[in-house]
Amino acid sequence: MQSKAQEEESVHLPEDELHRRGFVTNYPSSRYWKSSFTPTISENNRLHLYIHIPYCIQRCAYCFFKITELADSDREQMEQYVDYLCREIAMVSQAYSWQHRPVDTLYFGGGTPSLLRPKQLEKILNQLNKHFNLALTEFVFEVEPITYTKSKAQQLGEFGITRMSFGIQSFVDDIVRKTGRKDTEKMNIEAIDRALDSGVTVNIDLLSGLEGETMETWQHSVERAISLDVHAITVYKMELYKNSKYFSAVRKNTIILPSDDEEIAFMRMAMGALKRANYQPSTYFTFTKNGDYPQGHIIKRWRGEDTYGFGVSAFSSLEQAYIQNTSNTQTYIDKIENAELPIDRGMHLNSREIIARDIVLGMKTSQIDLIAFQQKHGIELASPKNEMLHLLIKKGFLTIENNVLKLTEQGVMYGDFSGKSLASAWLESGY
Repeated sequence: MQSKAQEEESVHLPEDELHRRGFVTNYPSSRYWKSSFTPTISENNRLHLYIHIPYCIQRCAYCFFKITELADSDREQMEQYVDYLCREIAMVSQAYSWQHRPVDTLYFGGGTPSLLRPKQLEKILNQLNKHFNLALTEFVFEVEPITYTKSKAQQLGEFGITRMSFGIQSFVDDIVRKTGRKDTEKMNIEAIDRALDSGVTVNIDLLSGLEGETMETWQHSVERAISLDVHAITVYKMELYKNSKYFSAVRKNTIILPSDDEEIAFMRMAMGALKRANYQPSTYFTFTKNGDYPQGHIIKRWRGEDTYGFGVSAFSSLEQAYIQNTSNTQTYIDKIENAELPIDRGMHLNSREIIARDIVLGMKTSQIDLIAFQQKHGIELASPKNEMLHLLIKKGFLTIENNVLKLTEQGVMYGDFSGKSLASAWLESGY
């Protein structure tokens, strides 16, 4: 029998991954997904829907998403997209017999959903109501502050939106200009105040690591967000991808972005300020006022509930499968025109992969209910045999309280590190 010291020597933390790089959105990674994919659909009780609107006024220097820059002269293009989006909604509902399946949450993301005209948004919602059983507890809508005028605020107020997420990124005008955006601090504050006055739950996204960011500018953005008394503040780290303007600029040495060590310092500063203002972690990157106002859509998805995505490049995360639509708009249109679902690739998950997924994505919510996890998977996550878990506890990344596995402040600091470490250990050896 091994001694305790020998057991601790048999497992090691992946120290080379101890940073905030590599934000996990799906697990296993999409690089393992395959084309010519036909999903096997099983039906759980609740369903969550995501609608992708791939249009923006301008492409930000850091952006890597599938978006189309939209000029006023291109409005017919967006009108056509909405038409085919509505056709996809009908096709999916019929293909999977989901007409009566209750839809718990709805999320409009992008891109910039707030570029939709009222009649276009009404058309999409009418189609969803026609082909799904909308029993919404939450309706989330992403907003670009520059588009959220007084008239837009009044228009959106008629559609039952319960939560708005503002992609502010920075309250420092000079940093925002360098990303190619036209927002100003004054404009952003006015837009956020309008949303707060409307009575919806308001989230602000901040993005650390932009060009020109210093501790002084970052502190200003964090403290400004807190001063506005919004319901939630999300703190992302900027990720560098090949299809962003930042990537080519870094390779040409025309810009220098903050280092990993600086990013850790930024996060440590933000966490301290948010804690003092009693914003508590709802996920490891979203902090909510007094611990209230969690965003149900993303948390329920990460806890394994089915989420289906509509539109160009949209992801779906189902009980036993991942799906992604084509990222090419013309291909998207052509497939729907030919009565085909616009699926480009996907992956079936086996039982071990499902468990690993629920560990990684579950830890993104900052905690996993150990009893519920065991009931779902038949796995004792806190088993004495789970050496990685006990090492993470010893090193101060995790704690267990009342049968709930929780990220500590250090665990929150390092993002997906704990979840990925636990999942890798499970896939390598089981418990």
